[in-house]
Amino acid sequence: MMSGPPVDARKLVRMQALKASQLPRHPELEPQQNSGSPPELETFLLDTLEEAESFMTSYLPRTFKVKSANKQSSPSSASVELLSCDINVDLPKEVRPAGSVGNTEAWFARTSIHENAPKDGTASWEEFDGGLRASHSQHEMDYTPDVYDAHEVLDWNSELDSIKRTVGGWQDVQLSIMEMVHHIPPPLDDRVFPELVLTAKKAEEFIVIQIPVDTTGVMSAKYNNKGGKMTAGMYCSIERGELLDGGARVKWQMATASDARGNLPMWAQKMGVPGAVVKDVGLFIAWIAKRRQGKA
Repeated sequence: MMSGPPVDARKLVRMQALKASQLPRHPELEPQQNSGSPPELETFLLDTLEEAESFMTSYLPRTFKVKSANKQSSPSSASVELLSCDINVDLPKEVRPAGSVGNTEAWFARTSIHENAPKDGTASWEEFDGGLRASHSQHEMDYTPDVYDAHEVLDWNSELDSIKRTVGGWQDVQLSIMEMVHHIPPPLDDRVFPELVLTAKKAEEFIVIQIPVDTTGVMSAKYNNKGGKMTAGMYCSIERGELLDGGARVKWQMATASDARGNLPMWAQKMGVPGAVVKDVGLFIAWIAKRRQGKA
């Protein structure tokens, strides 16, 4: 019988900042990549997409425990299932979350199933895909009150265009490094989260993957190299949309682990994250309604 938190085999989608040497080649990363062997673009994309999809469709339903099966997130008419799991990982001591016990990542997740319709309380498949996957980081800033900047550090657009933005059945693949900046109430400093953002879609599925990334020495980083009243945090997340029942309903899943760092202890973060995870459903549905009315 297995004791302690379950172990999984993730190598990329985890709470450990990817270094430049672990990313596909990019002109701006050449100083950091020249001495290493960066992965081929298509290999990196496929490995990351398969890892994230497997985590959401296999690992999550087998191992996460339901904390609440029927949370409400107005104005969404769909109930939200909230889940959690402490996962055993092999994290170097220097990158373990502050106050963590052993090598564990504290993950929270949610699942909500929505009517596929462009009306109050829900959204159509096209609205979910267009709001969550397309221009993901910009839209996240638009509907999340505490996010006040989504700065693109760099992208792999020319490299992706060379493979027609397709890999392993996935289409419209997008890859970039973003700095997501969150306001934190005083006396704490605001937080910048440097993230590698990978998005893609299939016929009846889309996925958004965010992985912490080390932007040290990357000159186009707007915040993470500047110091001052800004604390660098990290989070990892996977967001997945899927059509159900012949297209009648949309299943929306999200799983995340995070560490805001600074003077915010992990026990306090773990108290606040579940509520924020549920609240995001209502924030998105409210924003979609405003967009539908031409007000956002």
